[in-house]
Amino acid sequence: MEIVTNDMMIHDWFGDKYAAIQGIKDSIQVLLELRKNTRFVRLSAARNVFRELEIAPGYYFEQLFSEDNDLLSQKEKATLKSLFVNFSKIELQKDNFQFEGMKSEQCAWAFLNHAFVFSLPMDEKWKSDKLLGILHRGEKSERVEIGNISLLCHIKTHGKLLGVRKYELNPKHKINVGWGTEMDLTDKEAQELLMLAVPTDGTYSHLIAKKNGRYYSFRCHYGNCYHGYWDNTMSEKYRKMVDKDFT
Repeated sequence: MEIVTNDMMIHDWFGDKYAAIQGIKDSIQVLLELRKNTRFVRLSAARNVFRELEIAPGYYFEQLFSEDNDLLSQKEKATLKSLFVNFSKIELQKDNFQFEGMKSEQCAWAFLNHAFVFSLPMDEKWKSDKLLGILHRGEKSERVEIGNISLLCHIKTHGKLLGVRKYELNPKHKINVGWGTEMDLTDKEAQELLMLAVPTDGTYSHLIAKKNGRYYSFRCHYGNCYHGYWDNTMSEKYRKMVDKDFT
């Protein structure tokens, strides 16, 4: 799942320098949480949205790197470079997404590629978990909504689509103890495989994967929590789905 930098937020500011620094620190935590619990690596963009970005009146993004370590630690500055400055390049088309008088080809790309957008919470409108606007493609226009991530709570809201998954061992799948098909992976191995597993349908209630030549099923028992087991009876249809991604 790709997450695209929202380039429309360049029209807004945080209230002042200190609000900007706190907002940036909060946004770092959001991206670190995404990196920890999903397959997210870095933001996607057509250009560096943060270059020369005025994030508060008279205060620019680049000035964050010169702040005293008491305000912004060296670790936070390094994280800013790796998560905000470095990005995956995307190629834009001529489509655009219109939102509250602003237009963005980058956000249009996010919608058309089933991606999310990432926003700094510089204004109340960017604190919403979705952006509702109009997508313009040539002569056609339609109302659409794009999933937005700017607050920690948005990760939970969009959890399933973001691929936030937690493995929990079900006693019935314990080796030599349980009464169901065994799970022969350690909890750590199962968690890692769960993050790579592919859904059998749009509900994400049944995920499938492959490791060391064996097929595995993961079943959602509540929220984004899954238990799993070695699935030696997996159908040929599902085996083909897994083989496509786990060759």
